[in-house]
Amino acid sequence: MRREDQPVLHVNFEDNSLLPLLFGEHDRNLAKIEQSFDVRVASRGNVLAITGPQEQADAARQTFERLYDRLVADKRKGASAGLAPAEVDAAIRFAGTQANDQVRAISTWRRPVEPRSPRQAAYIDALHDFELVFGLGPAGTGKTYLAVAVAVSMLKAGKVDRIILSRPAVTG
Repeated sequence: MRREDQPVLHVNFEDNSLLPLLFGEHDRNLAKIEQSFDVRVASRGNVLAITGPQEQADAARQTFERLYDRLVADKRKGASAGLAPAEVDAAIRFAGTQANDQVRAISTWRRPVEPRSPRQAAYIDALHDFELVFGLGPAGTGKTYLAVAVAVSMLKAGKVDRIILSRPAVTG
C-alpha cells in the first residue's frame, strides 16, 4: 500500500511550547520514532499527523503521548530539561504493549523512577506484590537499582521501617 493511501492519525497537544522538547534537538526524537515504527510524521502547530499502517501509527501515537505526558509532569515540577535518548528508547519499547497502560512510576525522594522495558515493569509489579522476589539476568539491567527504588518508595510511604540490602558473595 502506498503511503498516500494509508490512513492519517492526528494527535493534538495542548501545550505547543513543549513540542520542541518532545521532538528533540534537530527533530532527532521525531526522526527516531518515525524510523522505529516506519511511519511518517508531520507537525503543524500543536497537531501531529502520523501516516502509516494503523498498528504502527497507533504505536507511534502512544510513544508521543507517553513522552509528552512526561514533559508535562516535568513542567509542573519546574524542571523542563527535555528528554534523554534513553527515555525515548524506553517509550518506543513500551509502545504497543499492554504494559504501556499500566506503567507506574516509583516515587523516591529525588525523582520518580520508571521502568524502561516491559520486563522491568513486570519486575516492579512483582516487587510490589510479593515479599520475596528473585531477579536473574545480566549485569546492568536494573535489577538492584529497581529493587532499591521500590524499597525507598515503601520506606517513604511508611510500609517498611528500614531497608536491609544483602548481596551474595559470588566468586568467579
